[in-house]
Amino acid sequence: MARPIDVDDVLQPKPTPAVLLRRGFLKHCPRCGGGHVYRSWFRMKERCPTCGYLFEREPGFFVGAYLINFAIVEGFLFLMLMFFIAWKDQHPDAGMTLAIVLGLTIGLAGPVVFYPYSRTIWSALDLIMTPLEMGEIVAAADAVGDDDDDAVDPDRPPPTEGTAPDAEPANGDGTGDPPPPVT
Repeated sequence: MARPIDVDDVLQPKPTPAVLLRRGFLKHCPRCGGGHVYRSWFRMKERCPTCGYLFEREPGFFVGAYLINFAIVEGFLFLMLMFFIAWKDQHPDAGMTLAIVLGLTIGLAGPVVFYPYSRTIWSALDLIMTPLEMGEIVAAADAVGDDDDDAVDPDRPPPTEGTAPDAEPANGDGTGDPPPPVT
């Protein structure tokens, strides 16, 4: 059963962009700050378990997250390269093995390490650029109460033995009798 929509769901003050980004950098929901938005390191939940915010607001939504992940890794590679150039200037006889190993480590492990952070940061940036519409707020509030799929609806009769709880009757007229033969 979905919780009722409260006036605070619509009229609550919007978090500042700094708060939204801080929440994203901490791998939390940018809308409410709730945690546990990942099932595993690579699998994000569809909605925030705290506020019901839908993370993927449109198809292809997380392409921006890949751009953020790429920018973070490239930034670290740039810093490493600048440090190496300055170090090589002071030590011209030094080899390049350490720089190559460090660059490969950053280039290969960096995207894996920063992947979940880039998704929540992108969600925060999107929420800054495109605030939630009324329909999204209502859907989020409805989704919070729908998390308990095993809950029993007291108004619904118990299923008959051998049928699924949500199964339609065989003929669709509600009686469960087989349809008459077609001649």
